[in-house]
Formats: sequence, structure tokens, C-alpha cells
Amino acid sequence: MTSPRRGGSGPWRALVSALVFAAGLTAGGDAAVAQSQDRDWKAEGELGGNFFFGNREQTQVSSRVLVERADSLFESASEFRFAYGEATDRDGIREVNRRNWAASASLDFRPTERYRPFVSGRMESAFERRIALRYNAGAGFRVSWDRDRRNRVDLSASILAERTYAREGGRGTEEDVGLARWSSNLRIRRAYLDNRFTLDSNNSYRPVFDSFGNYTLSTRNAFSYSLTEVVALRLTVITDFDSGAQERGAETNRDGQIQITLVARF
Repeated sequence: MTSPRRGGSGPWRALVSALVFAAGLTAGGDAAVAQSQDRDWKAEGELGGNFFFGNREQTQVSSRVLVERADSLFESASEFRFAYGEATDRDGIREVNRRNWAASASLDFRPTERYRPFVSGRMESAFERRIALRYNAGAGFRVSWDRDRRNRVDLSASILAERTYAREGGRGTEEDVGLARWSSNLRIRRAYLDNRFTLDSNNSYRPVFDSFGNYTLSTRNAFSYSLTEVVALRLTVITDFDSGAQERGAETNRDGQIQITLVARF
């Protein structure tokens, strides 16, 4: 499951450059918030990384971008995530131990109504779970208990058409696999202490139509503390479970991570 290569300082330079870029984005942040208070959209940029050095060098970088927009007819959300990690073994060879990305989009109709239809789509790739490419699209209904964007509960159910392409070298599933899934999602957003502390919990369960033992389960629980009107510090716990990962050659069906990131909000 690893791709060995000789060590280098590339990930260090990449993370330093990204941090400098993020610092530039957040400069003058109060003015940016003042300009966007009356807009019907919001955006978030998230960046984090860590290094371990000494006997076993290790590098990990993660990033996330979220854009949401709402008006009287539609509400849309687009998200992109990326994570990359390397580790050095005892022979000094650097190995990729984490590489995944995911892009998703959703569009809700009649966003002012409690019950509303929506469509969604998602694409992802995961080195750890031996997924070269997986994409799905579907439609469903969502029910919301709204107070505002920071205090909200969403419960949704939908039907997805999905196709997965396993990475080369997977055990017995190198061919592509297409199937249909049920999908249920619960998202809870809450703000406390005059919006300085926020909780965002997002949980999804997606079983195959005729085989509930074949499923994917994902959870993302994020706790944010606002340092300024624009900049926040966030602790995120992410867990993904794929019942078919080991069949594709992964070491385990479960994959998770804990991230501490810097967030810029506009």
C-alpha cells in the first residue's frame, strides 16, 4: 500500500508556502467580514499540517475549501478536501501513507421551506482505501430546523447511483463496480458563547440497496473557536468506514484522522 521514494524537502516547502498564502488571505479580515455581512454567500478556507522528525520523519498536510450560497429559490454548497502524508522508514526511504481528496456539491430547491428536494454529487479518491476514483449522484428530500446558518439541524434521505474504480493491485476487485445506494445524513450546527465557539457534526450512512452489510459510513465532527471575526482555530475528528476496503487490498476498512487547522472565513 505504499509508494516508496527518496526523501526530500518538497512537503516542507509546500506547507510553508501554503501557510504564507493563508496569512495573506486573513490580513485585513475585519474589513472583509464587514463587506460580506449583507451577501447571500459565505466561504471557508482551512489549512493544517504537522511534522515529526528524528528517528521516524513524518509529514502530513490537509486543506479544505467550502463555498455556500442561498437565495429565495436555491441553496447550494460546494466543498473540496485534500490530505497528503509521507513517512520515512528505517532505510531512509520516504513512503506515501496518506493521499486522498474529495469534491462534493449539492443544490436544494425552495430553501425557505422546511421540507425541500435536493440533488447532490460527489467524487473522491483515497490511497488508504485503495480507491482510484469513486463518484456518485442522486436526489432526495431534506428536512431542516432552521434558526440561522450557525444554528441548524438537517436530516436528509436520498438515492444514489455510484461507481467505484479500485486502484491497481487490489485483490479481486480491479474492475469497476457500479451500484445503487440508500443515503441518509444528519448534520447539526450549533454556536455558543456569542458565536465564538461552534460545533458542526455531519454523519452519513450509505448502504447498498439489496445488501445493508455493504455500506459506507462517514462522520466529521468539528469544534471551532473564533480568534477574530475571520480567523478561527478548529479541531476536527474524521472517520470513514468502507465495508469493501479490505477486498480492494486495504489493511483495514476503517480510516480516521484528527486535525488541528487554521480557518479563514468570509
